[in-house]
This record gives sequence, C-alpha cells and structure tokens, in this order.
Amino acid sequence: MTWKWKSFAVAGAVLFAVPLSAQAAGTPKAQWFAGAVTASSPSSVTVDVLWSKGSLSGSQTVAIGSSTKIVYGKNQSSIAPGDLVRVVDANGTARRIHVNCNCHFAAGTVDAVSASTLRVNVTRSGPYDTVLKGNDVTFQIGSATLPTLTAGDTVAVRFSATGFFKDPSFNWQSATFTIEHARKAKK
Repeated sequence: MTWKWKSFAVAGAVLFAVPLSAQAAGTPKAQWFAGAVTASSPSSVTVDVLWSKGSLSGSQTVAIGSSTKIVYGKNQSSIAPGDLVRVVDANGTARRIHVNCNCHFAAGTVDAVSASTLRVNVTRSGPYDTVLKGNDVTFQIGSATLPTLTAGDTVAVRFSATGFFKDPSFNWQSATFTIEHARKAKK
C-alpha cells in the first residue's frame, strides 16, 4: 500500500516542479491590466491603467510582438487613443490585447436637454450598465445628432464611457458618458 502513496507523492512533486522550474528558468510571469489607450503604433501600445490584477498603475507601455494576439471587439479593427483595452503582459511584451467595444446602452425618460448634454432617468440598460438603472444620468452630446427631444420623451441611447463598468473602483457619477446614437420612442 505504501508504494501507491510514494508513487502519488513522486507524481505530485514532478507535476508541481515542472511549472516552478520553468518559472525559475526565466519564463516571464504575466501581468493583467486594463485601461484607456493613450498612444499606439504597430510596435507598441501605451495604456493609462484603470484596473490591474496586481500593483500596476499609471501609464504602462508594452511592445506588440509577432506572437501578440490581438482580439478586436464589436466595431473595432485597430487600436487607437481612447480605446479601452485589456492586456496580458509578459516582461514588457503583450501576449494578448483585447480591444473592447466601448459601447453601452441605456433607455428612459428625458429629464432635461441642452446644447451639450442630455439627462435621462434610466429605466433600462445594457448587461454591463445596470448600475445606471433608477438614476438620473447625464450624457455628453458631443458630435452626435439627436432627434428633437423634450422633457418627458422616452429615449434609447448608445454611448461610450470613460472607465470600465466592471472595475470595482468604477464610479458612474464621475465618469463621462458620450452619446454615439440616440433614438426617440414613438408615441
């Protein structure tokens, strides 16, 4: 019976020794972070870190190598300043970059409208935007063309946001939401 336990112990030691010896031999340990792109080129990307698994903060620049896997989200085909990205970095070279679709959804009743902002009492939202439900949310109009809206109208808004809704430190009250498209509900 003891030979089974010895075999199990040897197998366990080998199983755990291989990853540790590979790490000791110089295999870079990956770091994960997410944030807003501040600069990009075909060979590197600089990210203002909003969230990391670890202690990364501030501005991080990583190289884009031939083995870097880049995954583009909905309506994304490049990496540009302002894009939200998730990066797996290994000693300064990105293993993987995911360019997120910075597209969110909210619908509700118009509270107020001005030349530059639209305030909506949100009653419906996208799956990542649920924190907005039941709140008066101010959207920047930016370059969007809006239908004629007045207080009391029902509106659906597709918007971009600064920051990640999934970030535990995300504060929707201090974030900036910019309208990409708005549609007025028919009465």
